[in-house]
Amino acid sequence: MSRQILAGGCVAAAVLLLAWALLLLRQLRAERALRVREQAVAAARGAEVAHLASVRIPAITERMRTGQRLGGVPGPLAPEADIGHEFARALDAVVVALGSGEAVRRERALRDSVQAAFESVARTMHAMATVQQQVLDHVEQSIDDSRLMAEVMKADHAAAQMTRKAQTLLVMCGIWPARRETRPVSLYDCVRGAQSRIVEFGRIDVHGGQTLYVVPPAVEGLMHAIAELLENATVFSPSRTQVVVTIREVGAGAVVEIDDAGLGMPPDVLQQATGQLRQELDLARLGAVPRLGLACVGRWSRELGFNVELTGTSAYGGTRAVTFVPYRLLTEPLSHFTASHQAPAMTTPAGTATAEPASDVPSDVPAPGALPRRRSRRGSAVEAAAQSALHAPPPAAAPAPEPASPWTPEAARASIASVVSGSRRGRAALENDEDDTDVPDEHDGGRP
Repeated sequence: MSRQILAGGCVAAAVLLLAWALLLLRQLRAERALRVREQAVAAARGAEVAHLASVRIPAITERMRTGQRLGGVPGPLAPEADIGHEFARALDAVVVALGSGEAVRRERALRDSVQAAFESVARTMHAMATVQQQVLDHVEQSIDDSRLMAEVMKADHAAAQMTRKAQTLLVMCGIWPARRETRPVSLYDCVRGAQSRIVEFGRIDVHGGQTLYVVPPAVEGLMHAIAELLENATVFSPSRTQVVVTIREVGAGAVVEIDDAGLGMPPDVLQQATGQLRQELDLARLGAVPRLGLACVGRWSRELGFNVELTGTSAYGGTRAVTFVPYRLLTEPLSHFTASHQAPAMTTPAGTATAEPASDVPSDVPAPGALPRRRSRRGSAVEAAAQSALHAPPPAAAPAPEPASPWTPEAARASIASVVSGSRRGRAALENDEDDTDVPDEHDGGRP
């Protein structure tokens, strides 16, 4: 009898143990499923937050910036049941708050304030630089000492840097400089003018472009854009090397190739620089170290219709910037238009010798490393075209960059002395052109 009771107790204990084991196993499975569910919800919420930060908020901000409706903003990735009702409502509240009328007004007020601040600073800088250049121009007329002239020209060159920086800010604010040129200007002179606007102008070596002329409305913008590209090329390459500029005619227009001997650009940096050329820059989000040069070049290219490409295929190991100028921005020199209005040439009898053109016409192109000479904005384009055609060397392949000459006081005095004579000739040409009625200036531009 006792054995039966003992056996029954063992069976009961075994049944209870089995039941407890099954209950424990079920509980473990439920806890595991709950953990998996919680992990899935956490992952879905994390993905939703990342999607909100990287896609939805930028889309809302872009539509607010451009004034578009918010109906096309991307929605959440997962359904509401996967992330929780409260969490989904919280995300919707964020989106609604960002797209509300008050948020739109605050965003526009911020952007208007930033642009107004940039514009105010740029106009002040430009006005100060203009006054400084006018004063220095007046001082230059009464200076005969070459050493003093060298110092004055250095100050004038510094004022030119301030003017270019101010114009860059104005262009980024959507304010375009006034037209300065009323006659076609050769691409060679455009590059030389851009060269005179950068700090290390002595490192630029220009080849070709004397027979390719730019239409007057595009001169200032093209010159400004090339100046920014030259500035980048000199800043990001060793100071002992030259920056080679080659101008050549192509089937659909002309190209200006700028090659430096720097270290080049990594692919990610090159992609970022190309993006600055192609995309509009947000002044309210410039970052800690704003770089406006390439963004300004991009704005000019979209405004005028030329194209700029950056590649890492420079023959000198650095970066190549290629500016393509289409034919619609090019024209014939002014002499082609005025020739039809001149008296017909008299025929020369047979056996009569004709006079050969003088071969000792002084060139307006300064020596390499010298300050680019000032040229009259209203000077005769016919004379400039004639001199360029007679004395400019034919375009050749760009040579390998050589070490640039150091900027010593003796070199400065020598280069400034050459600038003095060029400046005086330019002023004399300007005074003589005031009475010139052959080609009236219908759109006489000025400083912005």
